[in-house]
Amino acid sequence: MFITSNGSASFRHPSIAPHKQKHWTVVTCALEGPWYLVVYDVTCRKGRRVSQTSLVGCDEALVEMLETMDATDIRGMGRLDRHHCSGLSWGLKWINSVWKPGRNEARVVGPLLFRFDAEPMVRDALLRPVGVEPERRLLYAAGDPCKGSEG
Repeated sequence: MFITSNGSASFRHPSIAPHKQKHWTVVTCALEGPWYLVVYDVTCRKGRRVSQTSLVGCDEALVEMLETMDATDIRGMGRLDRHHCSGLSWGLKWINSVWKPGRNEARVVGPLLFRFDAEPMVRDALLRPVGVEPERRLLYAAGDPCKGSEG
């Protein structure tokens, strides 16, 4: 899925690096699917807090990461989608909220749902609009963690 190359050290969030810290500074994408940027704070040497960014390559891995991280550590999240037009390019959309779907809707909508900045609707991983479902669980909300929790 990607090729890694060692470089200068970075500190990852403890939920995704429970043992010795490891790092990759080069990631080569081999898939056409979306990638997610997760920006979060982590404690490193002498208790100093620094910002780190992880590149997440699949929806299920993003759900797992969000379920194990402390929501107060997350500073922002974006989605990179490949655009197929003259001259290949990627587009970044900032994510306002992420939900894990309810049991009954997960089979239809996939492992997670989004609300993007400047959009009122909730979308599935294929970016199709979806209706309201009461069993959803909020995994991330930009700013106030209580904002937008209804989905």
